[in-house]
Amino acid sequence: MAAPTTAQRVLAGLAQRRERLVSDVVSEASSIRGYAELEQSQSADFEQTVREGLDAILRAMFDGRAFADDDVAFLWPHIRRRTEAGVSEGDMLAVVRLFQRAVWDAITDLAGDSEDGRAATLILARPLIDYIDVLSRVVDRAFVEAEEAISSRTSAVRQEVVDILLSGGSLAPGSQENAARRAGLARTGQLVVIVARLHREPADEGALGVAAVALARAARDAIEPLAVVRGGEVVVIRTTSETDAARVAAALSTARERLEDRGISIAVGMSTVHDGLAAVPTAYHEASLALEELGDRAGVLALCEMGVADYLVLRAGDRTAWRLVPPEVRAFVEEDARQGAVLSDTLIAYLSCDLSVKLAAERLFVHPNTAHYRLAKIEDRTGCSVRRLEDVLLLAIAIRLANHNRRAHR
Repeated sequence: MAAPTTAQRVLAGLAQRRERLVSDVVSEASSIRGYAELEQSQSADFEQTVREGLDAILRAMFDGRAFADDDVAFLWPHIRRRTEAGVSEGDMLAVVRLFQRAVWDAITDLAGDSEDGRAATLILARPLIDYIDVLSRVVDRAFVEAEEAISSRTSAVRQEVVDILLSGGSLAPGSQENAARRAGLARTGQLVVIVARLHREPADEGALGVAAVALARAARDAIEPLAVVRGGEVVVIRTTSETDAARVAAALSTARERLEDRGISIAVGMSTVHDGLAAVPTAYHEASLALEELGDRAGVLALCEMGVADYLVLRAGDRTAWRLVPPEVRAFVEEDARQGAVLSDTLIAYLSCDLSVKLAAERLFVHPNTAHYRLAKIEDRTGCSVRRLEDVLLLAIAIRLANHNRRAHR
């Protein structure tokens, strides 16, 4: 095994000095106004930020790879918490420079003044500079996002407008109507309501505000919709046509994934397209229903993308519809689910392919004879005929009801 290089020995020394470096940075940061005024819990959180930052740079340096934003993804929630505590962006960037100086001083001390030491110092200088560039860029972006979230959360007029619309009331002339108009909302016109809640509680209060801004801007419209944090959830009311609903739903999914990368896990429900502000309460109810269907899962469920049959199954949450399914069909669906739902999946594929066994087999990547065999087993166990559309629909609805009930009771 080759002897470690001087640069590798320096990195090992940095790892051994980890806690001393963290302590030095935290101690020096206390002279910066924003950090000197932090509460005890925030101070402990800041110390952990420094620790994670040092660990990130050491991992990348040991691996000999370039830095990317993913290396400092841990920083987003920390920046939100500092912003909530009143720390300015200038103070945050001052800490980044302080961090750089502390790590650089440790590198030069560990490398020494020999020729090999000076060479190792030069080798490690570039990745340190690159890392600080990435840190500074993320601090800037995260701070701007957090500031916008605070602004969004504290807009009293927007809050009033959303509260009035959700209650079915009428907006007063002046500031309320102007706020709605700036969001592209009028008494007539198509719209959707989006509701989001945290799937996993983050440690900072600003997470919902960040989510509100992200969801409002997800579709990159010229006009920014109404988006507020209200009672532990995000509510967005936005103009959306029937033809644009699918694009908005896809944009919400992308925004949710990006929030997940920043430590904010949410579940999002979106209503169908409605006409006029008077329909906002109904649209909100639909979006909340979609959110409830997600249960304990993160994700996006847009009712405008559901089929009629799936929506009817969703509405049958009291299990009455399930009890109306013939007992032999209920028994088949429940037993098949325990065995991996192979037969049920075959039936759904068969229905989706317009009762074509050949196309269903292709979709399932099985031989047509296998598909025929599975369908025959379904007939034998349920007494239904897969050549009779009414029976096939009954089986499909029973399967969907069973799936819905399992999700609802997890």
